[in-house]
Amino acid sequence: MSALRTVALALACLVACRPHGDARTGQAVPAPPIAPREPTVVELHGVRLEDPYAWLRNRDDPRTRGYLEAENAYTEAMLQPVAKLRAAVLGELRRRIIEDDVSVPVPHGTWEYFDRTRRGEQYAVMLRKPVAGGAEQVVLDLDARARGHEYYAVGDYDLSPDQRMIAFTEDLRGDERYRLHVLDIESGRELDRLDGDVGPSVQLAADSRTVFYTRVDTANREHQLWRRTLGQTEPGTLVIEETDPRFSLSIARSFTDAFMVITASSQITSEVQVVDALHPDRPLRMIEPRRDGIEYDVYHHGEQFLVLTNDGARDFQVMQAPIVTPDRAHWQPLYTPPAGSSLSGLMVLADRLVLTGRANGLPQIWLREHDSGELRAIDWPEPSYDAELGDNRERATSRLRVHYSSPTTPGTEYDYDFATRELVLRKRDPVADFDPADFEVQRLRARADDGAEIPISLVRRRDAPRPAPLVLNGYGAYGSNYDAGFSAGQLPLLDRGVTVAIAHVRGGGELGRDWYEQGKLARKSNTFTDFIRCAEHLIAQGHTTSDRLLVTGGSAGGLLIGAVINMRPELFHAAVADVPFVDVINSMRDASLPLTAAEWEEWGDPRQPDAFAWMRGWSPYDNVRAQDYPHLLVVAGWHDSRVGFWEPAKWTARLRASKTDDHQLLLHTEMGSGHGGASGRYDALDEQAMVLAFMLDRLGVKR
Repeated sequence: MSALRTVALALACLVACRPHGDARTGQAVPAPPIAPREPTVVELHGVRLEDPYAWLRNRDDPRTRGYLEAENAYTEAMLQPVAKLRAAVLGELRRRIIEDDVSVPVPHGTWEYFDRTRRGEQYAVMLRKPVAGGAEQVVLDLDARARGHEYYAVGDYDLSPDQRMIAFTEDLRGDERYRLHVLDIESGRELDRLDGDVGPSVQLAADSRTVFYTRVDTANREHQLWRRTLGQTEPGTLVIEETDPRFSLSIARSFTDAFMVITASSQITSEVQVVDALHPDRPLRMIEPRRDGIEYDVYHHGEQFLVLTNDGARDFQVMQAPIVTPDRAHWQPLYTPPAGSSLSGLMVLADRLVLTGRANGLPQIWLREHDSGELRAIDWPEPSYDAELGDNRERATSRLRVHYSSPTTPGTEYDYDFATRELVLRKRDPVADFDPADFEVQRLRARADDGAEIPISLVRRRDAPRPAPLVLNGYGAYGSNYDAGFSAGQLPLLDRGVTVAIAHVRGGGELGRDWYEQGKLARKSNTFTDFIRCAEHLIAQGHTTSDRLLVTGGSAGGLLIGAVINMRPELFHAAVADVPFVDVINSMRDASLPLTAAEWEEWGDPRQPDAFAWMRGWSPYDNVRAQDYPHLLVVAGWHDSRVGFWEPAKWTARLRASKTDDHQLLLHTEMGSGHGGASGRYDALDEQAMVLAFMLDRLGVKR
């Protein structure tokens, strides 16, 4: 027996071998693991912060893995009484995925590309076939490449303009450190490979023999852009290095294949340089030097660059500038959205612009003719939905591929016909045992403390009684949008009479830039109080009761959950926190960690007194105290490079030592994955079934 395993078993026995009874089954279950406390004190701005579980950050300390394994064993023991429910939920999830499936082909020159998944296989195969007809070719077999690996994910991929090659990056651990490959599609032969400190971004130049890729530093920041000739034995040529730790680099090829576009971006600022894609060894050309708080993206259109920017327009606008003089002094307005609308993306087709953004809190796609300037929006068939651009690879086209779903409409691929202005159905995901007529969707609004109206999206079975068990989701960070799309993973809840809702709290981008900025930095507490008001509103309107309300969020949404159960623990019966960002002060004062420096503009830098003061008011780990807490399931990833596994582990340990109730507190760490959880589709369902079984059990739903 290995020394590590011996220590793990000893620790598990030390902290978890005193049996007690389970009131539901009468069976003895192990006592919860109790992590040792080691006196550690951090002093910031004259304030002493105790951190008794700091030792859990040490991955090389055998006690760390031992504690996580003890927690995993305890979680499995506590979930054993719902094993049949868990198995039933897993069966429902598997029955509702499309095991043998083919995506809608995407035209690209003389080829059309599509994906195929096969029964029993975890990952898809990317294929192509001639538009004129002919045999299929394998472009990239992800399932074959994943064999023998517990985790597998592609970071980015790019087809060469001549469509002879595919370049891609792959992650084999979940830690978001990649290796680069370039394959000849026809033969499958590997043309190039590079290991070690490679980032996710990769692009092939228009000469189809030069590859651009990024390298990451110790904090997983894409800090260098390199250029490499295929097959070159050396790493290549360093094109640019970003020294500001708040900024990361990315690379794209313009839709016209004329330019390589290199972007350095922080949370609130960006800077773009370009180079001729046919002559990628030429010097970079700066579009506009970075200015604090100004963001912009650049797109090629004829003799001009189109610039999507917040310069002079809080919710972004489109400007244009000559290619020969693209600096800010030569930017001219082209399109500014009306009040209540915001822009987030742009695609330049041969005869029109495709603009993406939001209006009235919902996603939107607009089309603007180059010649006439006429603007029109795509009309969507339901009042609450999620919509985005699909895979579009042709500039000269009469149709636009879009992806659509709603809480009652499974994932749908449409082609929007420019001439008829109609959505042409290409495919809708079949879902077993699902009838949209059985469900209703509502859009509600709760009132915040300062009078702001917070949207709530809600879906329920029409025949479900009220009040009902309810799962309330939240995120509210980075200006991200949490839209109400379809999720087959919700059906085991909905089918059992559970209502599912989303609180579109501030910090998200659902209502534009101002909505985001009202939920960050010094105003971050709005995110938490908004969520609490949404919960209170759902109770007041008779949708649920406190003893049947479960709240959930992941990553920054896990921070939200950690904050609100500290603030109002009696309001919620149970909670699920997935890879939760909860040790905020300790993480944000350590610039060696991935994302820390980049996210000072989101959360603040606790080395500054004002930022420390507001963080201290809501950081979940630092606000745990002796009180009753809801039932809680916490999920972590051993290889998580975004939220270190120690954050949920330390939080769980402190909660267990502090709470005054006998509610369940469970920590499950995925030892073979990172921030995104299990990568294979069947493995992901196993994890999902565990979480759903916990939810149903805590909500009192036993069948």
